[in-house]
Amino acid sequence: SAPCRTMCATNKKRARDADAGPSSEPFSKQPAGAAQKPLPKSATILQRVVHALRARGGASSAPAIVKAVAEGGYTDGAKVRKAIKAGVTAGALQTSAESAAKFWVGGEPIPEAAAGPAVATEELSPGDAGGSPVAKGDAVAIDYTLSLLATGEKVEAGKKFCFTVGGGDVIKGMDAGVVGMRLGGQRRVQVPWQLGYGKRGSGPGVPPCSDLVFRIKLVRHEVG
Repeated sequence: SAPCRTMCATNKKRARDADAGPSSEPFSKQPAGAAQKPLPKSATILQRVVHALRARGGASSAPAIVKAVAEGGYTDGAKVRKAIKAGVTAGALQTSAESAAKFWVGGEPIPEAAAGPAVATEELSPGDAGGSPVAKGDAVAIDYTLSLLATGEKVEAGKKFCFTVGGGDVIKGMDAGVVGMRLGGQRRVQVPWQLGYGKRGSGPGVPPCSDLVFRIKLVRHEVG
């Protein structure tokens, strides 16, 4: 009957509201990145999402939020994703201006992401002043030596090593290190481990989490 259908619809709406949570307000006064108060057992999924976002301190992707909520003890990832979607629709969450796949608490400025690790370059020789600077997509060839920053130990050297800048052929630090160079130019490039060989290292010569130093000479440059 019509009354039964109305009651069923009402019950379904209540269930959806309970899953998504009516509001993030109980946690809205806690600053991003600060130590978060323990969640009550009665916390809705949306409140768990907000709690996780604040603990992370910045806009986060759905998989990252699901993982953070799971670490807090709630492991139904499908319902967390539904709560995120419902939160955006209701205005309790917002998407980042940089990426619609990242979320933050609705109605609040999105915290600026902390600057990540970056390479440091030192120009040893400027090269051909009239030549084009290296840019992403260009093909280059370099002579180089590689040393460990911590010990100064030389672990590798190469001649006329070819790659496409930004093409995934080399570590990210090398890609960034050659951008802006001109033919014949030479640089010292210091690469943090996060942009080098990471936590795994590379063979016996580069231990895990090793900061690196390259000395590079640009011997060929073809504009992409």
